[in-house]
Amino acid sequence: GAGKTTLLNRILAADHGRKIAVLVNDFGDVSIDADLVVGVEDGAITLANGCICCTIKDDLVSAVRDLLRRPSPPDQIVVEQSGVSEPRTVLFSFRVMEQKWPLSIDAVVAIVDAEQFPSPGDRHYLLAREQIAVADVVVLNKLDLVGARELAALRRPIAQDLPPAPRVGSTYAGGP
Repeated sequence: GAGKTTLLNRILAADHGRKIAVLVNDFGDVSIDADLVVGVEDGAITLANGCICCTIKDDLVSAVRDLLRRPSPPDQIVVEQSGVSEPRTVLFSFRVMEQKWPLSIDAVVAIVDAEQFPSPGDRHYLLAREQIAVADVVVLNKLDLVGARELAALRRPIAQDLPPAPRVGSTYAGGP
């Protein structure tokens, strides 16, 4: 509910001229806008702008290798992780792949639900902080749903304890 899928759909629907592959843990976890989908076959959804969505299933490395071996490989690969995944594992996998294959990591983006960010002591608090700690960009989303006091309380621990990744404020994952 933080806005990952909304941001993903904005990227896929944009007129950027790039062929983007999206790897997701499970199609059931992500809701691609129906008007973008032109076909589904062999664990992949083909999108109107040439993008591809593939299930990661059990092996991220195999999924990336398969994408790179396509007759027309993607220009970019976006990995949409679940909100409770550990990003360091995926990041490490990509660092290893960078050494073997023609790819490079552009950025790790963390989307923070400003209204629902866990508090210290909550079950997912440390995981949420880890996701922010490895991010190159942090999107503070749903700013329209919190007041100035709540926003300051959210920004304080992020600014004090985590690396100085650029922070972008948004509502509706960058939309109106």
